[in-house]
Amino acid sequence: MEEVPSVFVRKSSGLVREVYPKDSFIYNVYFTAYFTALVFVYLIALYVVPAEALIPGLILSTFLFVFQVLVYSLMSIAMPRSGGDYVIISRALHPFMGFLSSWNWFIWLAFWFAFGGYTFSSVALSTMFLTLGLVTGNSSLVSIGDVLAEPIPALIIGTLIMLAFLAMTSFGLNKFIKVQLVTFIIGFIGILIGAIYLALCDPRIYAENLNRLISQYTGTSDSYNAIINAAKGLGWGPERIYGYTVEHLIKVLPAAYLAVPWTMGTVFIAGEISQPKKSQLIGGIGGLAFIGGLTVILAFLLEKAMGIEFFSAFSYLYYNPPQNLSIPIKPYFNTLAFLIIQNPLLNIWANLGFIFLGWMYMAQNLLNDSRLLFAWSFDRLIPEKFADVSERFKSPIYALLTVFIIAEIFLFIIIFVPELQVISSIMALSFSVIIMSLTAIFFPYRRRDLFERSTINWKVAGVPVISLLGLASLIVNLISNYYWITDPNYGAINDISIIAMLLVIVVGILIYLFGIYRLKRKGIEPSKIYTELPPV
Repeated sequence: MEEVPSVFVRKSSGLVREVYPKDSFIYNVYFTAYFTALVFVYLIALYVVPAEALIPGLILSTFLFVFQVLVYSLMSIAMPRSGGDYVIISRALHPFMGFLSSWNWFIWLAFWFAFGGYTFSSVALSTMFLTLGLVTGNSSLVSIGDVLAEPIPALIIGTLIMLAFLAMTSFGLNKFIKVQLVTFIIGFIGILIGAIYLALCDPRIYAENLNRLISQYTGTSDSYNAIINAAKGLGWGPERIYGYTVEHLIKVLPAAYLAVPWTMGTVFIAGEISQPKKSQLIGGIGGLAFIGGLTVILAFLLEKAMGIEFFSAFSYLYYNPPQNLSIPIKPYFNTLAFLIIQNPLLNIWANLGFIFLGWMYMAQNLLNDSRLLFAWSFDRLIPEKFADVSERFKSPIYALLTVFIIAEIFLFIIIFVPELQVISSIMALSFSVIIMSLTAIFFPYRRRDLFERSTINWKVAGVPVISLLGLASLIVNLISNYYWITDPNYGAINDISIIAMLLVIVVGILIYLFGIYRLKRKGIEPSKIYTELPPV
């Protein structure tokens, strides 16, 4: 008789706990893809609500996102295993929902790993050379910025930066954590440089700088007011600046969702976290406080430096480009802020801060996706090869390489099928958060054994705290989804995004069914896998 294989691939994961609280904090800050997303947070928010609502709306959003971050942090404390929401949901709710949610994460993290490769050249490097060229009066640098935004340079540089991240993560999480710390220190100093310049600036000084730098491109000596007047001519007015209601504050929430609430990247590497409870809470809530606070501070400084009227008007022109005014820059946060940094070295340093806090997320996406492959493989749902861990580097090399190959395919598609550049995955990611929120609600009731043994078995008036947090997180996500669906100005809904989301779900269902079939062919009863946690 053929011997039935053991439930799990082996008795030990082979992964090492080497991520500490400070590392968890930086890891989660980077996972938000902060500056990549922040430019759109401000643009979208200023387009859907009066500018005066931006800052109080961002403050409210940060507080509401606490529920989501706590759900992920606490659930990973209860089940500290690498594999993200797959391990948690499959054990606490249902294996099918666990795989579907994690598959959804897997595809979109791979897509955004590729999108990061594309925008590293077309946005990060391009705008750095553009702003540096403008402040130094060097037209050659401006031209280089234009070239870097073209498809072939974006493909070459995107592939190289993706390879660099593959190499960086393959040598082990411990080595990557050291690189992460160095880049964060450099990046944070860059942020401070930009913030100090904004704090010392006012609308008069800003207008003088802007007029001097872009007048040769706009054809007018008063570009600052020309931008405001162009917006007025296209329907922008005082109602887009002053006066707001409670609903306006709530409507900032779906825009802030792009960048602020994602400080839970360490959930995917929970089996490699030392001091799980401390690390996950500091990384999750500490990271959220940092990201939310920084978003508010930068919005305040931008309004102070440029003037709230200009900030609102220029953002309006992003969606309604004028026909009679040529503007060489876009109203992105980094461009608006760094134009006033006249010192070339400080300008470069500020841009490095923007790049590190905007594109280091690519490493987290690669690492987190590899841990999803690892977890599926460890449960024997997909071929066991993906659970192999290098004895030397303590990394799942095959899983990392697979994610890179999938992302490289995405990179080609993004660059040569421009229609895919408008894909919005924000609702797709919210789909996974909703499943996790439901898991938190039912966890104490479906897996009372795990809940009672965990260190998060707190109750208020007999009701589990994790269930209350899950309910609150669910409500916040449903509110965001309501506005994404009913208001096209958020840009969350378009035909290609809907098709992509549905296609991902359908493919995920097929892979799961094949995986279950594969388990049964091997003589393994799936229920035996999902009633216990994988070994550490």
